[in-house]
Amino acid sequence: MTSYRRITFQLASLLDLLLIVMFSQYLEVQIRAERQSQQLAGEQETSRSELDDLRQQLVSAQEKLRESELQHRESDRIEVENLEVAGRAFGEMFRVPRSVVQQIVNRRSQDSSGITPNDAEALKRELRELAASRGDQVVDHLLTYVEMKKRFDVWELYVQENGAIVVTAASHQKRLQTGVVQTSQQFADELFRIYKEFPQTKSIVLILVSYGDARFAHRTIVIKGLPLVTERMRADSNDTTRFEYAVLGYRPVDSAEH
Repeated sequence: MTSYRRITFQLASLLDLLLIVMFSQYLEVQIRAERQSQQLAGEQETSRSELDDLRQQLVSAQEKLRESELQHRESDRIEVENLEVAGRAFGEMFRVPRSVVQQIVNRRSQDSSGITPNDAEALKRELRELAASRGDQVVDHLLTYVEMKKRFDVWELYVQENGAIVVTAASHQKRLQTGVVQTSQQFADELFRIYKEFPQTKSIVLILVSYGDARFAHRTIVIKGLPLVTERMRADSNDTTRFEYAVLGYRPVDSAEH
C-alpha cells in the first residue's frame, strides 16, 4: 500500500513539472511571436515611410521633368522662329533677278573653260528652289555646305588680267611667281611648290578656278596644267588626299577680292 502511494506522488510531481515546462514554453512562444509582430510592425512602418519618401521624390522628379520639357519646348520654339527669320532673310538673298543671273552666266560661258549650259540651268534651278524654300530648308542647305567644308579644303585659284595667278587656301594666300606663267608645266611646277608650303590638307581638296579679263592663252595654260599638278599632288600624298578642280569661269576683279 505504501509503494502505490509513493508512485502516485511521484507521478503527480512529474505531471506538475511537465505542466510548468509546457506553460513556460507557451509563454516563450507567445513572447517571441509578440516581439516578431512588433518588429514586423516597425518594419512595415519604416517601409511605409520610405515608400512615402519615394513617392515624394517621384512627384518631384515628374515636376522637374515637366518643367524641363516645357523649357525645351520653349527653347525649340524660339530656335525654330530664329531659323525661320534667318531662313527668310537668306531666301531674299537668293532671289536674284533673272537678268542678273543670265548676265553672270553669259560672262562665265564665253569659252569652253567656263560653265556649260547644263551647269547654267542647274544654277538657275537651284536659285529658284532656294528662293521658294521655307526658312528652315534654306538654313539646312547652308549648314550642309558648312559641314562639307569641314571635311575638305577649298582653294581658290584666280587668273588676273595681267596673267598673274593668285592661290588662296583659307587665310593663306600665295602668288605664283612675279612674272607671267608661260607654259602648263611651269604652272604645274609653281602650284606644286605652293602646295608644299600650305598647311596639312584634308582628305579632299577642291580647287575652284576663275579669271578676270585675262587673255585666253593665260587661261588655257592654267586649265591644261590642272590635271598635271593635281595628279602630282595626289601622288605626293601617297593617295591619302584627292585633288579635284572646277572651272567657274569669269569673275570680276572686285568680286574676286584679290
